[in-house]
This record gives sequence, C-alpha cells and structure tokens, in this order.
Amino acid sequence: MQQLFKQTFTPFLVLLLIGTMVTASFGQYSRGNSPYSRYGLGDLKGSLFTPNASMSGGLSATYRSYWDINLANPASLGKLRYASFQLGLDYRHSALSEKSTGLTSHADNGNLTYLTLAFPITKSWEIMRDTLRRGVPVQWGMAFSLMPYSEVNYDVAVTRDVGSIQNVLFNYTGEGNKYRVNWSNGVTYKGFSAGLNAGLLFGKISNSTYINFQDSAYALAYDEQLLIEENGVGFIWDVGLQYEYVIKSKNRITSPDANFSIDNKIIIGAYAGGVSDIITTSSQQYTRVGTYHPVDSIQNASNIKGTITMPVKVGGGVSFGKDLGLLIGASYETEMWSMFRRNGTASANLANSHRFAFGLQIVPDFADYTSYFNRIRYRVGAHYGLDARTFVASNGTSYQLMDYGLSVGAGFPMRPPKAKSILGFVNLGFDVGYLGHPELIGDVYFKVNLGFALNATGWFDRSKFR
Repeated sequence: MQQLFKQTFTPFLVLLLIGTMVTASFGQYSRGNSPYSRYGLGDLKGSLFTPNASMSGGLSATYRSYWDINLANPASLGKLRYASFQLGLDYRHSALSEKSTGLTSHADNGNLTYLTLAFPITKSWEIMRDTLRRGVPVQWGMAFSLMPYSEVNYDVAVTRDVGSIQNVLFNYTGEGNKYRVNWSNGVTYKGFSAGLNAGLLFGKISNSTYINFQDSAYALAYDEQLLIEENGVGFIWDVGLQYEYVIKSKNRITSPDANFSIDNKIIIGAYAGGVSDIITTSSQQYTRVGTYHPVDSIQNASNIKGTITMPVKVGGGVSFGKDLGLLIGASYETEMWSMFRRNGTASANLANSHRFAFGLQIVPDFADYTSYFNRIRYRVGAHYGLDARTFVASNGTSYQLMDYGLSVGAGFPMRPPKAKSILGFVNLGFDVGYLGHPELIGDVYFKVNLGFALNATGWFDRSKFR
C-alpha cells in the first residue's frame, strides 16, 4: 500500500508544482481583452485536450485512446494502456467590433490549457492473454491534472451622461483565473466504462470600476474607484459512462505498435458535472481621488464571506469508426447557468448554454512505415451553440451570445527508429470562430492549440526482482 501511494501521489505533487510555476509564468504575459468575461465566472475554458479540440469537441463524450486522455468524460481512462504525460498551450487573437459605435479593437492572449499525468493501474489485456493469471479483465486508469476553469480579462471604457453631468467616463477592468486540480479514475469491464473526476476549484478574480469626471466644469471633483477582489474554493466533479460495441471484421488487422486488433466500433457516451457551492472571501476598497486632494478612502472592508451556487452540466454523444482509421462523432452539451446564484441572488445576464459539435479523425494507414504522412492523425470539426451570457438591449430585446466555429488539426506521432512503440505525439490545432451577437459586440477569433504527449510502458511497473 505504501508503495502504491508513492507511485500515484508523488507524481501528483510534482505535477502540481510544475503547473503552478507554468501557470504563474503565463499569467504574467496575458494581454487579452474579452468584454464578456465580466459576467459570471468569466470565459469558460472547458476540458478539451488538443486532439479533441481539433475536432471541435465532437467526440468529447466518446473519445477514448490507448495514448491520449479525455477528461471531458473520465470513463475514457479505462481504455488507457500507456503512461501519458501531456501538456497543452494555446494562443488566441481576437478582432472585436461593436455595431452601435462602429468601434473595433484587437487583443492577443495565451495560456496553459492542461497539464496531466495519467497511467494504467491494471493491465487487462495481459491478464486475458496469460493463462497463469486468469482473472476478471477489469482495466483501471488514473490521472492527475491541472487546468484553467475560467478566465476574467477585460478593459472596457464607456462614456455616459449622469443626470446633468456630461462626459462621465466609466472604466471597467478585471483580471484573474479559476483553476481546477483533478484526481481522475476510469474503469472498463468488457465494453462498459465508468469514470470520475474529483478535485478542487480555486482562484482569485479582481474587478475594478473607475469613474472619471471629464467635463472641465468638474475639474475639482473627486474621481471614484471601487476595487473588489474575490478568492474562492469549491469541490468540482464529473462522472461519465461509455459503452463500446465492436463490429468484428473477418479480415482483422493487427497493429505493430501495440499488438491489438483494429475493428469498427460504435461508442455511446454520456457525462455530467458540477461544482459545490464555492465559498468566497472578498475585500472591497472604495476610494476617491481629487486633482488637488489626497486619496480619500471611503470604504475598506476585508474578509467578507459569501457563496456562489454553480450550474450542473450534462452531455452525451455517439461515434463510429476505427481508432486508427476513419472515426466520426457528434456530441451535445448543456450547462444550466440559470441555477447560478451569488450570495443567493440570480444573475440577469446568465441563461442555460447549449453546444452541438461534430468531429472527424482520419489515419490513412497506421501500418505504413514507408510514409510518415500516412501515420499522421488528421482531424477536423465544427461546433455551434449559445453561450450562457445574455443581455437586454435598450429597446427591450434580449440577446443571447452565439458561439460557433471550425477546427482543423493533426497529431504527429514520435517514434524512434528502433523503438517498439510510439514515444508520443505532437498535437497541433487551429480554430476560427465567432463569439458574440451581431447587435452587440462580436469577437472573431483565431486560435492555435499546441499539445505535447509523451507515452511509455514502464514508468509505473513494479520491478520483477527485489
């Protein structure tokens, strides 16, 4: 038991340490500006790794692999045969435009998207082949991961008339992240798989409102600033199920990489997730600043306790094809943000979100070692949905943000000339999409996803001789 504890939880501590350093480093270079991140918990990052992101999440409910990890549905960990260390990064360029004013702006941002270490605990495929170790062919995979949950990053200036006072500038700024650290498990018995993500959601978000009286008649007036900083922590979870039905072919092909048969499969998957009430600790600082007067602190409160009630999400999908051939799938997910409450108060700017996605992966010929291009995983996908954030215009019309786009990508296998199996993959993806509404602010974005996956068979093997 002590040996198992060291083998599983020591990598988790190392992963958390590395992730903290990488996240802190990337946080210093964030230059994004997403006006809609002011609402809710900000822009949600999701749980898609680069391979699935390149298919727009079309296989988020059903994707399972011997090498890759899919934490959107933790049941997929029961498929894992190789220890896998995965790191993901992204870069996003946004072109913002507002219809009512005709103003445009550009923003760039980049961050860590995931840091994960996963490995198989049991090896059912060995038990089924070894007559001396007959037993129940249960396969169990485990993973530790760190990834961002949401991001707040905006800087918006609006000029309004307040009563008889004209040209009052309101400058809204915010920054911060919520992260999730997970302990994930997936178990497979025959064609059935079940999995669980369990972890913590934590992070700090700062929001500031600065009011500046620009009219020269009020040159001696105080400018005002309200700064709210909020720390929060909560328990986060996901559960998932998958069923794999194998359509066995007469002419079965065996992979030289892993000695497993390749057949067409129908996979059905479903998952659900949520967050317990987030316990928050906030501070509020209200100050006035005058041209000829020192800073005047009107309010300075700290250690303000509160709670945030979070939504529940459910999703499902189906896919058909071969792991190393043609694989297609579709998925649907909804997240019930109408359940969101901050200190018991609902948000008028949040509604239930919906997302449909389609994805496809092609491996031309995995066994062709005369052509590297035939062994590349080519991926494409599309998605369309409604974001959770909704707004009521001055004419009384309600608008819910739209979110749609296209994705393409590829997985480049790394295999040294004398190696018996794949060393890992370099996964690259490109997204083009739109977030917003034509009557409000539109964000046309271009995104690059880069992922590294290292695989091995002997990282956590128990030694044969002592």
